[in-house]
Amino acid sequence: MKHLKKIVLLLAVVSLIFNVSCSKDDGDDVTTDLSELEFVFDQSNPPVDQTIISNLSSSGDANATQIASQLSIANLMTLYLGFFEETQGSIKTNTPIGTCGGDAVVYTYTASDGVESFTVAYQICETSDKYTFQVLTSQNGVDFNLLIYAEESKADLREGLMNIYAGDPTDVEAGSEIIIAYTWKENSDGSFDYTASNDDAGFLLSIKINADNSGTLSYRLDGVLFYEATWNSTGTAGTYTNYDSEGNEVASGNWPG
Repeated sequence: MKHLKKIVLLLAVVSLIFNVSCSKDDGDDVTTDLSELEFVFDQSNPPVDQTIISNLSSSGDANATQIASQLSIANLMTLYLGFFEETQGSIKTNTPIGTCGGDAVVYTYTASDGVESFTVAYQICETSDKYTFQVLTSQNGVDFNLLIYAEESKADLREGLMNIYAGDPTDVEAGSEIIIAYTWKENSDGSFDYTASNDDAGFLLSIKINADNSGTLSYRLDGVLFYEATWNSTGTAGTYTNYDSEGNEVASGNWPG
């Protein structure tokens, strides 16, 4: 029962991130109003247009289905953002947890059953060239563990990253290693570069989405190229190339075939 309560609490408290940053707070004065800051992605604005993924999935072509599966990995980021809905009762301060590198706003929420306590903190920090976003957890007053770390540049053409430290957001011992890392970058021609990777598993998914929603992707495992593909703006046609374990081309063509 206690475990269930902690899960419910985490789902509620981690909701501080991103959505709470969209609402004004009349509490402590903040040198920089970081509480107004919105993260670049949310469930209604994923990295890849879900319409393209749906079109690819429904085409019936094996290559289109594979492309859709790879693009869905990019949008898995939003599963973590799905826990982030505004929660009342948090404490807001400007004292960062650890080294923040600049101005900060920190929201924390703690619950206790009289024996155990559980705390979730959402921290937004600002430096001269970027914003950082962190979700940290602590049980029974021990040091905070990092669950999610993200950053976003201040440049007109934004770029950033997001590191996930636990597959299960209820894991209070997260923070030892990155289980999946995302990066993104906007380009002057309206295109968008995106990667998803895991060093331990050795995979790297690289995606370029053009301004018209057409795009290209490649999949590497332990540095070896295994697959490349393209799709048009509607996700109804494109090209593919398959490679063997040594990176030699074994098949290529157009889809649908």
